[in-house]
Amino acid sequence: MPDFLVQKKLNLLLRVVARSHQCHILQKRIAMASKLLVFGGNGFLGRRICQEAVHRGLEVVSISRSGKPPVLKSPSKDKDWIREVSWEYADILNPSTYYKHLQGASGVVHSLGILLEDESYKRRLRKQPGHSNSPSYSWASWLPSIGSNPLIKRDPNFTYEVMNKQSAITLARTFADTIERDGIDHENLPTFTYISADKGFPMIPEGYINSKRQAEDELLRHKDVFRPIIMRPGFLFDEMKGSQNARTYIHHLLEFLNMGNKAILGNNFECINGIIRPTVSTQQVSRCILSKIADSQFEGVVPLETIKKA
Repeated sequence: MPDFLVQKKLNLLLRVVARSHQCHILQKRIAMASKLLVFGGNGFLGRRICQEAVHRGLEVVSISRSGKPPVLKSPSKDKDWIREVSWEYADILNPSTYYKHLQGASGVVHSLGILLEDESYKRRLRKQPGHSNSPSYSWASWLPSIGSNPLIKRDPNFTYEVMNKQSAITLARTFADTIERDGIDHENLPTFTYISADKGFPMIPEGYINSKRQAEDELLRHKDVFRPIIMRPGFLFDEMKGSQNARTYIHHLLEFLNMGNKAILGNNFECINGIIRPTVSTQQVSRCILSKIADSQFEGVVPLETIKKA
């Protein structure tokens, strides 16, 4: 066979292989473009992230210790999007329990963390205050306690170091390993969203914000494997009207202080502005997260002021 015919057939074969490879990449991108894993997806913020992602047409997988959907106060309004989420069990500190779910994921959201190293504080935030006429009523009863009861056995993992930092680092390294095994597509990097915090809170140990910032530093080192999106919200509340609980009262108090700071002091004192920070809704945070995920050019920190505009 003449050399030019051999070369012609070789060129044709190379074009077919190239097209096949491009189709494979395209199919991979299409498959990845719709799968979002939300660790802590049945939590206070995580459930709203799942809801917003479903509304935007993504395939959503919630990963939690229970593997169950959240119990919401308006099940009739939420049942449609809840049905669209795959509720899975896994232990974030044990990658073997969720490694399979990371396959082909376009993004991961780490929506876990603790404000206090006292396991009872979340229960207290959800607790409804009793009537003021009740002899057992105490306004302090629904405030989070700083210390913990030494007679109650503590979960050794319920610490800032583990919950806020190590869980995120473990997940990030496992996700990065999955991406590298599948092959890195630098034009379409997956995303890793971490729910950090705006600042520390008065009376909250420094370990809280320090653990968040240390986790951020580690995640930003993986820019060549995934797009890190660092969310820094303030105190969270939910826009859905429900029963009054501790979180509701804290939200109202902080908003009152913010209005006073603006009306009386004109937000002119940085020392005050650094302490009295705006609150933000779980819906605002969720909308902002999905917008940043959709923006293929974005990576880095999303400050509270940006989240408030979502």
